[in-house]
Amino acid sequence: MIILGVTGGLASGKSIISSHLKEKYKAYIFDADVEAKRLLHTKKVKKEILDVFPEIKLLDNNTLARVAFKSKESQKKLNNIIHPHVDKEIEKRIFEKEGSHPFFVIDAALIIESGSVNTFKNNGMTLLVVLADEHLRKERAELRGNLVEETVLERMRLQLPDSEKIKYADYVVKNNSTKSELFQKIDKIIAKINNE
Repeated sequence: MIILGVTGGLASGKSIISSHLKEKYKAYIFDADVEAKRLLHTKKVKKEILDVFPEIKLLDNNTLARVAFKSKESQKKLNNIIHPHVDKEIEKRIFEKEGSHPFFVIDAALIIESGSVNTFKNNGMTLLVVLADEHLRKERAELRGNLVEETVLERMRLQLPDSEKIKYADYVVKNNSTKSELFQKIDKIIAKINNE
């Protein structure tokens, strides 16, 4: 089973790529964002967050987003709580899915920022970094309708710049055009990975 990390900035196209890999290549998709939100509702993680952020009265996704995107420092504190739990879940799931899928895809926006990239690369993960022009990412994020322009810009500002992400990449794909063009690029990358 090939382990493939897919990362990129907000609205760069990670989810579209993951969907394509699932549909065309029968990949298992581990959506780190979904799993992190699920883990936030476990007693252990809740307690850790409330110990570090005593100002939080009600632990819901909106409150956490406000805390996480307030500053780099608070984002780092929150990531230091959540990411070790997410990493453990990834390891557990890789073990469970071994042999049942040709690819195990880790769809994770913060795999580099969290430091998890080193752990998984040491265990054979190939990393694909998705890039898209900032104005397109902003448009796409706003089209989703769940974030206002100010919030989109704030989140983009707190993410690691593309120039830094590329340093960790085994493959880089630009998503500035159509879905079909993106999928053609992905198919070429998958062909190369399969031949390695």
